[in-house]
Amino acid sequence: MVAKKKKTIPIWRLILRVLISFFAFTLLSVGYIWFLSRDLPSLEQLENYDPDLVTRIFSADGVLLKELYTQRRVFVDLEEIPEDLVNAAVASEDRRFYSHWGISLRDVIRAVVINAIPPPSFRQGFSSITQQLARNLYDTIGFKKTITRKLKEMITAIQIERTYTKEEILEMYINAIHFGHGTFGAQAAAKRYFKKDASDLTLDECAMLVGILPRPATYSPINHPEGAMRRRNVVLRLMREQNLITQSRYTEARALELRVTPRRDELGKAPYFTEHVRRILEQEDEVLDLDIYRDGLIIYTTLDSRLQTVAEDVVMQTVEANQKKLNSRLFSNRDEFEELAYLGIYPEDSVKVMMEGKAPLFEELRDSAILCYRTHP
Repeated sequence: MVAKKKKTIPIWRLILRVLISFFAFTLLSVGYIWFLSRDLPSLEQLENYDPDLVTRIFSADGVLLKELYTQRRVFVDLEEIPEDLVNAAVASEDRRFYSHWGISLRDVIRAVVINAIPPPSFRQGFSSITQQLARNLYDTIGFKKTITRKLKEMITAIQIERTYTKEEILEMYINAIHFGHGTFGAQAAAKRYFKKDASDLTLDECAMLVGILPRPATYSPINHPEGAMRRRNVVLRLMREQNLITQSRYTEARALELRVTPRRDELGKAPYFTEHVRRILEQEDEVLDLDIYRDGLIIYTTLDSRLQTVAEDVVMQTVEANQKKLNSRLFSNRDEFEELAYLGIYPEDSVKVMMEGKAPLFEELRDSAILCYRTHP
């Protein structure tokens, strides 16, 4: 028998098949990217960055009384942010930040290889600083670990890089990122953890804040101080390896103990007075087209913090003096419980300068405050 010759495919036909396959793949990819882009931020949204900011209420003598917010964030310019904080973020989160266009292809390839090792997972991340900014700024991207979310993140990151300079991206990133315990941005985090402005942060404090970023709950310096210390030291080591700090600064910062503020006073100072102010502001919200919880307003009031301290001391002394009587009536006669309020007004212009009160146990806190506005005594 004569063996049949294999039918050969002309080279031009092979090339045509490859081109058709490539064209079909490109068409499908473009279509899928368009589909994902439908609910992503528009160019106008990217160009008009407007994060939610904290509204702060101050006394007449400049003391911060209360903060109102949905997200605890106070925006600061890049010039006010320590160079150590910027360097720590770049060293730890995205060492190729200044050379990529929103996505580090080297990091993407490395992550794909590592995550493909059985069992497949998302254990190796590859989010650049710009990608992290994208998912923190825009809710439509989401936070779930899925391929779709990653693609949305990458598309938005490229758009951000085309819209802003590297310095502007860093400024937005440091003001937008979550530092744990309800704080967003370096200024709010500095106040929360160290009771200071971001501009006054030391090297070890900068490294600790950046160390929180991968897992704010796990590396919380309040709930997990040992983990926070380890992460801080990792960030310091990365900064040293990339020659962003000297050996002496590295050694000195690494030797320092953790120094954080364990609690935050949620009520603030003069809670009766600030609650009164909050109610007035809420009434004016629609009239002035403002949102007191998002617009980052600075509110100066007539209250004198020094006189307020005196009022609080007087009220507490009076409450302590009557504590025995209040205790004896606690369960016998609720109607006879005493309420105590203290209001100070300048007679000349009827401006309130202090307000304090103490409510009985079974009454609402707000009902015990004296709510009056520019009324003569």
